[in-house]
Amino acid sequence: MENFKVLIDEKRLDQRIAEIAKEIENDYQGEEVVFCSVLKGAIFFTVDLMKKYNGLCEIQFVRVSSYEGENSTGTVTLKIPLKKENIENKNIILIEDIVDTGRTFNYLVDYVKELNPKSIKTCVLLDKKARRVVDFEADYVAFDIDDLFVVGYGLDYDEKYRNIPYVGYVQK
Repeated sequence: MENFKVLIDEKRLDQRIAEIAKEIENDYQGEEVVFCSVLKGAIFFTVDLMKKYNGLCEIQFVRVSSYEGENSTGTVTLKIPLKKENIENKNIILIEDIVDTGRTFNYLVDYVKELNPKSIKTCVLLDKKARRVVDFEADYVAFDIDDLFVVGYGLDYDEKYRNIPYVGYVQK
């Protein structure tokens, strides 16, 4: 399974993440935001985004599951919930590594809305629109990608390959 090709190198990741941090700064102009990272895949993206963000911010974590290997199960399971007191009346930036079918992120947005945030925006590293089955558009998208199976920079295959410092795809 180690036949990877580079899709997005470290330099492009770094540049685009800096641009998104600036977009968020411009949108919130001095207001505090809570970066809500979807574990485990979005942690690399979230940390790098926070390091480039020049405003007041906090971090929270939520964990859901909907994949086994390369395939979506079609069912979203909440594994680590958020605490209402960490979300209520706050500006939430919900951060995910990849959106393909849209089911998981759609579920998460609905879930966070129930916790009464002041505002909620979505931010994704990779948007794979070719696999979308629900109507979902992220507010901040780092990269649109084709229908490839990707690993690295937090993205995994059965919990492996997250530590690759770039986004790669599996050469079939």
